[in-house]
Amino acid sequence: MRPYDIALRERAVRAVLNGSSARAAAERFELAPGTVTRWLHRLDEHGELEPKPRPARGSRLDEHADWLAELRLVDPSLSCRALVERLDTERGLKVHETTLWYWLRRQGMRHKKTA
Repeated sequence: MRPYDIALRERAVRAVLNGSSARAAAERFELAPGTVTRWLHRLDEHGELEPKPRPARGSRLDEHADWLAELRLVDPSLSCRALVERLDTERGLKVHETTLWYWLRRQGMRHKKTA
């Protein structure tokens, strides 16, 4: 889930600073009261409302990137289904075809379906 927009954070906090309760501001902006309270604490402690930086998530497929690239060089016609089966049997990694397909796209690898 993406962090809330900074403008929404500012409006909700401004409402509380102008006299509204955190619960009333949360209801007005369709937020959880705890969210507004957390933003108020963040403003007090850090002087800002920017969301915390989020660490980049990796994929379980990342550690198999070189192996997958080699397979694709040797046989570019391998389907996602075939790659998933080989990942399972040769590497012990179970992933869904769609997961592999999205990962390949993020890596800049494309393939055409063969009839």
